[in-house]
Amino acid sequence: MKPVEYVFTIDAFTPDTLPMGRLAEYLLALSKLIGHRDHTHFVKVERGSARLVHKVDAVDAPKVEARLDSIRGGRAGPDLEAVRRNLDDLLANDNAVGSLIEQHSGKVVIPFQGRNRPKPITFPAFREAATIQGQIVRIGGRDSTAHAILQDGDITHSNINMSREIAKDLAPLLYGPFVRLHGIGSFERQSDGKWKIIDFKVDRFQKLIDQDVSETLAEIRLIQGNDLMSDDAYSASRSFTSGDAGDGA
Repeated sequence: MKPVEYVFTIDAFTPDTLPMGRLAEYLLALSKLIGHRDHTHFVKVERGSARLVHKVDAVDAPKVEARLDSIRGGRAGPDLEAVRRNLDDLLANDNAVGSLIEQHSGKVVIPFQGRNRPKPITFPAFREAATIQGQIVRIGGRDSTAHAILQDGDITHSNINMSREIAKDLAPLLYGPFVRLHGIGSFERQSDGKWKIIDFKVDRFQKLIDQDVSETLAEIRLIQGNDLMSDDAYSASRSFTSGDAGDGA
């Protein structure tokens, strides 16, 4: 199999108007889309609408073709779909439409909607009582209210504010056990469908105990007169959470 050339078109630019910095961003995004970077080479920018020509060596041409076919057919994994989306975002931000074309045949391998893609449905922000939890990783502030940042795994909650009195009580828990914050939050739906906390006003909090169910049951068994002395108590508690418990009749 011979080397294969692909052309990425950007209708909003010509070679004379495409900024060098933006060209670098497109080339980086394209290299991630095509993969096999050791055997993919930038060739030139053709005249007309900006047309970025790049060549894939024969050794990797079939692999690249299969990779691009999976993207076009909607069979790509989430990581590769994110790469395609990033390239489409670049086009949309430049008010452009693009396409990846196989140079020899003129076949459109992957179309990119860019500015023509459907606009996301927007929802107004709303406020409601809510709880958030995690580890306090920052707390303080110089104005009349204090501010905090909460970390829960890969999720970071910022824009959290509270009275100085609550902040004083929370300060000893910095980088300590998880806490649950109760209060009123303002939430906004993002274009990717996820909800973002715009601000959160704390009115009270709980320190969460880091222990599993078996440890909790062991402590409860020490209380005289409880119904959890049986060795089957753990299994019984599991049945309630799994929906296997009886109807209570």
